[in-house]
Amino acid sequence: MRTLRRLARLARLLPHLLHGLWLATTGLPKTPPPRSEAHWRLVRWWHRRVLALCGVELQVRGETVDGPVLFVANHVSWLDISALLTVIDAGFIGKHELRKWPLLGLIIARGGTIFIERGARNAAGTAVEEMVKRLDRGDRAAIFPEGTTSDGRDVRRFHPRLFDAAIRSGAPVQPVALRYSRPDLAYVDEEPFVRNLWRVIGERGLRIEVEILPVIHPAGHDRRQIAEKAQSGIAATVRHPPPAPVAEDYRA
Repeated sequence: MRTLRRLARLARLLPHLLHGLWLATTGLPKTPPPRSEAHWRLVRWWHRRVLALCGVELQVRGETVDGPVLFVANHVSWLDISALLTVIDAGFIGKHELRKWPLLGLIIARGGTIFIERGARNAAGTAVEEMVKRLDRGDRAAIFPEGTTSDGRDVRRFHPRLFDAAIRSGAPVQPVALRYSRPDLAYVDEEPFVRNLWRVIGERGLRIEVEILPVIHPAGHDRRQIAEKAQSGIAATVRHPPPAPVAEDYRA
């Protein structure tokens, strides 16, 4: 039964990926954000559909603030991007290797991703410069400051360097906590992407909860203080989810 479920979902997911490739090349500009509302609406729809085809229910609590914002979130899975991009309009920091992924590479690039080459000299500094440019133009940026994924039961240490973008631009930082109903489906420990995808699409009842937390204003704080405050807020939410009402529910 699980194998049949996987094959059925894969049969619907692959055409959607091809459709996303076509939309990325014809409907999204090559230049980085800011994009028009129509462009972001297209991005939101496509990612929402990815979750639905994977059998994932998305629940959202809280609201984002207007204007330029640096969003920061804990990192659990490749599904994080789709979960967040149904809620926020922002370009993410991503490792340079993502450009080379078949089909998805072009979609990720046209989605406004800021690529960072791990191990390269001053790679983080280059990413900060690009984020500052976007925030100064009134756009939004998003980062996973852990630098890697976890199983979602807790939060790893946040690396402070990328928070320089908020300090230099004056943009507020808005933490976002991600909680998975099945931590065993997290994308961790160098697991091949295809294997993790095969596991995910075979399951039922997978739910991702997105909790949008209050903003942190950078004035009067250094990057380490902001990172620690964002980390503690997200970690507390992940460990002890508040009994807040669901503001919005995207159901697969």
